Amino acid sequence: MAIKAVAFDAFGTLVEIGDKRRPFEAILRLARSAPARSPMVGAVGLAELARACDVAPDPRHASDLAAELASIAPYPEARPVLIALRKRGLRIAVASNLALPYAQPLRDQLGDLVDTACLSFEVGHVKPDPAFYRALCRQLNLAPAEVLMVGDTWRCDYLGASAAGLQALHLDRRGNATPEQAAVSIRDLTGVLG
Repeated sequence: MAIKAVAFDAFGTLVEIGDKRRPFEAILRLARSAPARSPMVGAVGLAELARACDVAPDPRHASDLAAELASIAPYPEARPVLIALRKRGLRIAVASNLALPYAQPLRDQLGDLVDTACLSFEVGHVKPDPAFYRALCRQLNLAPAEVLMVGDTWRCDYLGASAAGLQALHLDRRGNATPEQAAVSIRDLTGVLG
């Protein structure tokens, strides 16, 4: 089947966080009780997570989150590749495991070039769960074989997508692919255009 849409993982693939501080992880490390739901599978903000984990409010967590969000930027080739794919008549999707606060900066950076976003906190499933990929295909209204998934995580983005019937490419920016991975890996997003 011909590819009709290309879905991209977000962080590490289309965009990067220049100032990583991991405030959600910091709260989870301090947790005195387990949250009812993960911020990756529900619309849970930082303050709500702290309350759910019985963690005292700490202004540093909010400050760290603000710094992370302000440092989000697309990789240099991201916008040109998305534009080139659009010119070829392909639909563009973002398919990412992420928490609620990270969605808006992503939309601000690339939303004008994206047709749909399948985000774990909205669909209630994380990659590599096949349910995540089913949700993506439903949003695109396409058969799995008509979607190419591109991402930097071998297990979630390549193996998970392939197991769900999507075509897939592994993004290996650092050149660490094993011989098995190298055959289906690209070094940057321009490799999608080949």
